[in-house]
Amino acid sequence: MSPPPSHPEFALPGQPDAPSPATLRESLSALRGYPAPAWKAAIACVLAMVLSPPALVTTVTFLVAPVAKDFSWSPTETLSIFNIPTVAAPFVLPLAGRLVDRWGARAVAVPGTALYAVATAAVALVGANGVELTVLLLVSTALGYTSILGVVYKVVSEWFPHHRGLGYSLLIGATSSLAGAALSPLSQLSIDHFGWRTTYLLIGGCILLIAFPAQYFLMYEPTSAPLDRENVVPPKGKGLPAHKELPGLPLGRALRSRAWWYMVLVLTVAAGVAMSVRLNAVSLFGGRGYSATEVSLSVSVMLVASVAGQILAGVVLDRSRTPRAFVPFTVCLVLGMVMVFAATGDMWALFLTMALLGVVTGAESTTGPFLVGCYFGMRAFAQIQGITLGIVSLVGIGLFPVLAQGAAERTGGYTATLIALTAGGLIVLVLSLFLPRYPSTAKSPDADEPVPSHADDRTANL
Repeated sequence: MSPPPSHPEFALPGQPDAPSPATLRESLSALRGYPAPAWKAAIACVLAMVLSPPALVTTVTFLVAPVAKDFSWSPTETLSIFNIPTVAAPFVLPLAGRLVDRWGARAVAVPGTALYAVATAAVALVGANGVELTVLLLVSTALGYTSILGVVYKVVSEWFPHHRGLGYSLLIGATSSLAGAALSPLSQLSIDHFGWRTTYLLIGGCILLIAFPAQYFLMYEPTSAPLDRENVVPPKGKGLPAHKELPGLPLGRALRSRAWWYMVLVLTVAAGVAMSVRLNAVSLFGGRGYSATEVSLSVSVMLVASVAGQILAGVVLDRSRTPRAFVPFTVCLVLGMVMVFAATGDMWALFLTMALLGVVTGAESTTGPFLVGCYFGMRAFAQIQGITLGIVSLVGIGLFPVLAQGAAERTGGYTATLIALTAGGLIVLVLSLFLPRYPSTAKSPDADEPVPSHADDRTANL
């Protein structure tokens, strides 16, 4: 099936030679050109992201104490058990991406979501065995990443080719952030009234009753569900055509390219610098005269700003023909790190610092999949995005904050650590100015993939 009718002033991402839309109003009005199944798939993505592992991670804050009390474990040991799946599970995304690229989104999403619901509910049955709980949490989280995160980016990319950035920000990033904010008090209320075991049963039930039907009835790709005259999904039971291989670079060539390495470096360091401040905010700002309540409020400001950053990045990237659209957000990163030094007791300085860093974290989560699509096309998109997200999560979100805290403990303060993080922000700013340009849209006659005007420029010009 061909993409939705394109606006004459629009071009697919990765087509830098085409003119940009004249106004934001035209860009938004073009959304009406997408068919009904695109919006059905969008609803499925939203409902799935509401109950995805990134949204449910906010419940860990309220689960640690009751689980530790129930099993007579220390809070540190319990928190470590819950954190292991959060760090390790994203590495199933490359496998999930391969399955999605080969078999299609729905074939992965439907059975995966059902298993995700069952595994989540099964946590309620675990005994006082740390290994057993860790394995079950890891299986549940991995299934969630496979059936939801491994699917939604590909679906948004294919259904909304002219508004990918906005789709990533609204349907995926902002939905996850807002759902996490809503689930946080709800989970605390449920744990206080019903206990942590019943809470896990309720979460598993919600996945089965909300996310699973959405994936089953609404989740289709254009390549696996051709539209009929009324722009509706083919009735159940009718055979669907084999999943079509899309244009773009194969996985091996993409991972060997300088463009991918360059992109991963920029995104990982940007996320690592901002998250090092966020995850160490209590000890960092507590020593500067801020109370725990004030720091918690600043973290909330950062989360709200991240949603704004996601949306703003989506709009800016969709309307730009160059990856340098990410540069203003790296400027926010540098300014935020400079403001950290000025946050020494004044509430507004603290809020501004965290808001600037929040904008960066939101923009980074939208920019990653957008650049993957622009540089490498849709052929192995889910696999490349899975590997990219896994590296950014492990190194930027998992490793950077730990190294920052360790350095602060060794040096007896945060001064040297903050200087190093600020230098990292400056490096990201400089590197973002030299991100390789998008490839041109000429097609290779033998591989049906986009190739640049000069073959070496797509992946090697830095």
